[in-house]
Amino acid sequence: MSIPPQPPSQPYPPSGPQPYPQAGPQPYPQAGPYGQPAPYGVPGPQGYFPQPQKTNVLAVIAFVMSIVCAIPLVPIVLGLIALSQIRKGGEKGKGLAIAALVIHGLTIAFYAVFLTLGLSGALDDDPKRDTSGQITAPGASDVQDIRKGDCFNTKDDLTKVEEGDGTQARLSVQTVPCDQPHEGEAYAVFNLDNGIYPGESKVVKIAEEKCGGQALADYVGDAAKLPNNLEVFYYYPQAASWTLGDREVTCFLSNTGGTSTGSARTTTTS
Repeated sequence: MSIPPQPPSQPYPPSGPQPYPQAGPQPYPQAGPYGQPAPYGVPGPQGYFPQPQKTNVLAVIAFVMSIVCAIPLVPIVLGLIALSQIRKGGEKGKGLAIAALVIHGLTIAFYAVFLTLGLSGALDDDPKRDTSGQITAPGASDVQDIRKGDCFNTKDDLTKVEEGDGTQARLSVQTVPCDQPHEGEAYAVFNLDNGIYPGESKVVKIAEEKCGGQALADYVGDAAKLPNNLEVFYYYPQAASWTLGDREVTCFLSNTGGTSTGSARTTTTS
């Protein structure tokens, strides 16, 4: 009968300090329930997962204010502060801050140019006059700004107004030099007396008296020699404009069949 061999005896563990285990790749964090990724803060291969960056609040505010044209310079100040905070804190929003600076800068430049042109008169639509007061370039004029000798075009349909009758004045007309085609030529301008509005019939009566006779003769010389296509009209104040200070009656000649070129005036003196 043979005796089975004895298992080899286990060596005693070596005495003395033992070496530390070598560092190696660490396993990724286990997925959460139902295959969801592990929450933030779970140790990863390099430690903890980084938290998401926040967008700088001032950058957002500066961008929005630059779009809605807020108080001048405020979006620029906020944008500069936002860039400083982003540089120090590592927040997002640099693009918004820069966009706010660019948009508001362009807005300020636009208004600066517009103001400069406005102050220089480049945007004015007023008629240009020479030293004698004669119109040299067309422009929009309030009816109350029409002067004796001015020629103008109007949107009034004068064919519907009887000869010698007046019409309620429009807010504005287009004044032109008299050597250009025009529908009307003012030959007399006068103001009615202040006080309570006398009524349309009274205003018309006064206008007829003052626009006829001597006023026309003083402007054209012999009224009988006027071309047959020129007729007398006048603008007069109405009740609504009277309350705003309108007292002016403008007497003018017009060709109801079309336009005229040249002036009916016999002299250039006013």
